[in-house]
Amino acid sequence: MLNEERIRLMTRMSVYDKNEGARGERVNAYFMNDYIASHLLRTFVCVTIAYVLLAAIYVLYNFEDLMLTIYSIDLVSLLKTLALRYVVFLLIFSVLTVLIYYYRYRKVRKALGIYYRDLRALQNSYKEEKQR
Repeated sequence: MLNEERIRLMTRMSVYDKNEGARGERVNAYFMNDYIASHLLRTFVCVTIAYVLLAAIYVLYNFEDLMLTIYSIDLVSLLKTLALRYVVFLLIFSVLTVLIYYYRYRKVRKALGIYYRDLRALQNSYKEEKQR
C-alpha cells in the first residue's frame, strides 16, 4: 500500500536534491565565518583588479592632460587620494559581500534544516511501519 505522506516527503526531498542539493552541500562544508571570509578574499582580489583597471582606463583616457601637467602634479596628494578611493571602493564591496553571503548562507542552512527534518520524518515513518 502506498503511503501518500512518504511520497510527498520523497518528492520534496528529490526536488531539493535536484535543484539546490549540490550548492547546499558545498555551503554546508563551511562554518559561516569561513564561508564569508573565503568570499571576502575573492572580493578583495577582484576589487583590486577592477580598481587597477579603472585607474588604467582613466589614465589612458586623460593621457594628454596628464602629460601636459605631469610636472605640476603633487604626487603625494595624488597617491593619498588614490589610496583613499581604493579603501572606500574596497569597503563598499566588502560590506556588500558580507551582507550577500550572510543571507545566502542562512538561506541554504534553513533549506538544509528542512531537508534533514523531512529525512528524519521519512526515517521515522519507516521505523513505525517496521514496528507494526
